[in-house]
Amino acid sequence: MPLLRYASRMAQDDKGQRRETRLLLATIGVSVAMLLLLARFRFPEESTRTAAEPAAAPLERLAARATFDELASTMADLERRVAGRVEVVRLQPDRATGSFVPAPRLTPDRGVVVLGLGEQLAGGPGTDVPLVIGRDAVRELAVIALPSRPDGLVTPRTGAPRTGPRYVAVVEATSQGPAIRPVYVGRLDLIQDPRVNTPLLSVVALQQTVPRGAAIFALDGQFIGLASASGGALTIVPGESLLTLARQAHDAPARPGDLGLDVQALTRALARASGADSGVMVSYVDPRGPAAGILSAGDVVQTIDGINVTTAGGFQQLASSRQPGHAVVITCVRQGKPTELTVRAVEAGLRQAMVASDSDPGVTLRAVPGVGLEVVALQPSSAAARADLQPGDIIVAIDGRPAANAGALATAFRNAAGGGALLVAVRRGTEHRVVAVEKP
Repeated sequence: MPLLRYASRMAQDDKGQRRETRLLLATIGVSVAMLLLLARFRFPEESTRTAAEPAAAPLERLAARATFDELASTMADLERRVAGRVEVVRLQPDRATGSFVPAPRLTPDRGVVVLGLGEQLAGGPGTDVPLVIGRDAVRELAVIALPSRPDGLVTPRTGAPRTGPRYVAVVEATSQGPAIRPVYVGRLDLIQDPRVNTPLLSVVALQQTVPRGAAIFALDGQFIGLASASGGALTIVPGESLLTLARQAHDAPARPGDLGLDVQALTRALARASGADSGVMVSYVDPRGPAAGILSAGDVVQTIDGINVTTAGGFQQLASSRQPGHAVVITCVRQGKPTELTVRAVEAGLRQAMVASDSDPGVTLRAVPGVGLEVVALQPSSAAARADLQPGDIIVAIDGRPAANAGALATAFRNAAGGGALLVAVRRGTEHRVVAVEKP
């Protein structure tokens, strides 16, 4: 009996061990299956990942759409505010960017436009030509008179600019009025303009080209300034400087002034020879002009009435903007030495009117060293014109004597007896001839 009980107990223990083994194996199998299932969710197959990744795109598109709509709404609101504060004027001749230019209204009756050498304002359909009441020739700016509107002024931005990346609003002019668009800029820096010692804004990393003369606004509606260049080297004349210019502008003379000078760019060779590091070189002094006997060819003009002169175009604009009769202070370098001179401006065209009273032959000459006197211009119906002198002719002798200087012909003509004539030897191209300049 004890043996049977022992065998029965052993059989039961063996049966229990087998049951425990099966349970253990089942637990291990279920665990492995769960791990595989979890791994499939955590690390899907490549094909599954590729299909699932675009799921975030709708959110990205919604965010981009929201940003675009917000910018478009800002620009639309800004366009409504700018429309009554920026006038559109027409130019002659047309620029490559179009016929129209924006004129931000900085005072109730004055606006400012970018107006270069050789450009002038024109009237639009049913409108008069705007009156230019002031100029900044160096920066190519003009103050124009506008119909008074006290509540339609732009607000110039003040203080240092924000330098970081940003959007600005660029306002251009069309025949239908101002047009506005956003432009991304990478940086906006304040620099000094060496021409006039006033600040400029330098813009880099432009998203798009900005045309010269465009009006630049911040997205909050404040006026940043006028673009004075285009492309990646864009500079902006700040709104504060433009407001000062508009307030200080005086009525322009009925006719432009004249200093009786021709100038040319100062090359490196001319700079070394003259001892001047900046300015423009005088290439011709009209013997009948206001600068005769005061300035000479070879002088380097550096300032006119305290305004720096850096280009021939800037000089001509400054000279033409001087009030006739005004004593113009010119600083120049003569043979390496700085000097200050005063020239009284005359009305442009007045020298031609003075020709008959001064018994002048009516010809403008330019001395060509070692060659003679070049005919630059002729007064219609003058003695020189009746003698058939032509622009480009080279006068080599007057009454058998070499043409020594640009005033030689005028001096000989004044000294000639009434009814007499001067025999003038001329080279015209490859031909040589003699003409008679008769004195009435």
